[in-house]
Amino acid sequence: LLGAVELLRDYLVVQERRDGLVHLRVHPWSASEALHDIEFDEPVYDAYLSVNREPESSVLRFGYESLTVPASTYDYDMRARTRTLLKREEVLGKFDPSHYQAERLMAIAPDGESIPISLVARRGVAREVSQPLLLYGYGAYGISIDPTFNSARLSLLARGFVFAIAHVRGGQERGRPWYDAGRLKQKEHTFTDFIACAEHLIEQAR
Repeated sequence: LLGAVELLRDYLVVQERRDGLVHLRVHPWSASEALHDIEFDEPVYDAYLSVNREPESSVLRFGYESLTVPASTYDYDMRARTRTLLKREEVLGKFDPSHYQAERLMAIAPDGESIPISLVARRGVAREVSQPLLLYGYGAYGISIDPTFNSARLSLLARGFVFAIAHVRGGQERGRPWYDAGRLKQKEHTFTDFIACAEHLIEQAR
């Protein structure tokens, strides 16, 4: 699913969704450079093109956040393939992203479709059946629920909760077909996907 493009003198940068995640794909106009995705360190995240006012520049500005990292702004050197953190949203208190761990899981729906799950917990929290877990989902109007940062969630995680997002059909996390498969006569998929994600998380905790 095409989200946005940035047209520069030496590069075309495409923001797109593939297999449930946002990718920033760099297309050099020169044959001497290879097409590549900007690499991210976490299994689940959100990334987006920022304002790039200099078409001659080989440095791309983009935004990034995740279930463990607040909204951040980076400059990415497309030739050297290196990025520089410019700023990050401040979180009050003694917040440390390394105290949290995010995962990406896959549940299998009744019709065999793989449903992505984004999950976060405090590092070291045991995944047991008795562990409290909040599972969230939406799945309507083609709205994708990205695994973004929310400081209000930290209080829940501090109490030992696990937080998960079920990326059910009806959104567009996996493109337009993902939306079409969760609407009208196929709306049932939205609910059976959510149930499958819940059952998968329970099974994983045993």
